[in-house]
Amino acid sequence: MNLKTSVLFAALVGSILACNQFKVTETEEGDKFQIHEKGGDEKIQEGDMLTLDMKISSELDTVFRDTWSEGQPVQVPARMGQFKGSFENALFQLSEGDSATVYVKVDSLFGKMGQPLPPGVPEHSELKFLVKVKSVQSVEEFKKSLEEKKEGEAKVVADYVKEKYPQAVKMENGIYYLTEKEGTGAAVATGDTVTVSYVGKFFDGKVFDQNNPFEFPVGLGYVIKGWDEALKTMKKGQKSTFIIPSDLAYGERGAGATIPPFSPLVFDIELFEIGRK
Repeated sequence: MNLKTSVLFAALVGSILACNQFKVTETEEGDKFQIHEKGGDEKIQEGDMLTLDMKISSELDTVFRDTWSEGQPVQVPARMGQFKGSFENALFQLSEGDSATVYVKVDSLFGKMGQPLPPGVPEHSELKFLVKVKSVQSVEEFKKSLEEKKEGEAKVVADYVKEKYPQAVKMENGIYYLTEKEGTGAAVATGDTVTVSYVGKFFDGKVFDQNNPFEFPVGLGYVIKGWDEALKTMKKGQKSTFIIPSDLAYGERGAGATIPPFSPLVFDIELFEIGRK
């Protein structure tokens, strides 16, 4: 075998080994996954806090969620799933830095939830969870990172306001506000029903929620505490921006996959109507 043939043979063997390494694997426990990029060697343990980017799609490539497009990864604890071959169980086969596709049988997933198959999902097919494990933290590490974030939040908020809204007024409860358009009449009181439009944003400007119109009673726990406090400063026709600290928003728990723990938020609110109690 000459040198050229040896090189080609070595390349072929390497290619075969690489394909074998990243083949679709199905374990005895029913986990089915394919590694695309290998990170660390230490497997995820139950109770670890995971930061993940993921895209969920059907075999027909109908996309149901894509955190890369949303611009915000999800944080979830590593927990055993409710059925064999679940996405949650397959995560225990992965490590920090891994990129993989997890395959989950739709019959098992939606059957367990007692829900019909959504449009774009064929019977007896599989959902594809393309996932990137961005970080893995132990419970202790995660709690420490939350405490550090909580302790530094006041300065983060103050610096943000100084840069973006230098004319904003700080309330005693820690909310900052800046009024773009004054309203008329009496201010909102507890029990009043208001009709508003709003845009909710993170400090980086990314919009996480908006609604027009939105109607609710004030001061009765239908919205976050910061909203109940903010609305009581407003009059009909008023348009204001409120910077709300996390303890008056979603606090240490956050809000599902959308809002991380200890996230101060920005809301542009316009008040259209006040229904007096």
